[in-house]
Amino acid sequence: MKFIAFGFLLLLAAPFAAHAQCAPGIPGAGNPGCIPPSAPNSPYNQGDGAPALPQAPPPVWQDRWGAIAFDEATSSAGVSTNQTSQRHAESMALSNCEKAGGKHCQVNVTYHNQCVAVAQKPGGGRIGVSRGPSIKKASDVALKNCGSDSCKVAYSNCTDAVRVQ
Repeated sequence: MKFIAFGFLLLLAAPFAAHAQCAPGIPGAGNPGCIPPSAPNSPYNQGDGAPALPQAPPPVWQDRWGAIAFDEATSSAGVSTNQTSQRHAESMALSNCEKAGGKHCQVNVTYHNQCVAVAQKPGGGRIGVSRGPSIKKASDVALKNCGSDSCKVAYSNCTDAVRVQ
């Protein structure tokens, strides 16, 4: 009788033992469905075999230009900023110089994706112009180029490249 009772208990426990076993190489602890570790929904998946997400394309930048034109005889000046080409920047600066009363305007400086500063003595006279990575640096050099302790920054501006994609 003990043998029959033991056999009966063995038969009852057999199906549970079969469900608790996963195939060789597949961990069973915390993985009731015996999902292979390489499957994306496996609790053991570390993402090594998962396809990589596509990377965003690198940004595309467009240059921006500026220019300054002067007429020394009339002390007229014209500026342009944030233009898409050097030609457009120079043309607009010359046009603005003429609108300000200049008769013989000439482009003094062009710049792109950077800053510019113009320093001048109060009352006119010698000027100092400089380009640089910041208004501060361009202004410091423009004041030095002006050549006098009384020079002041008369104009400064930056043109920054524009992200188009």
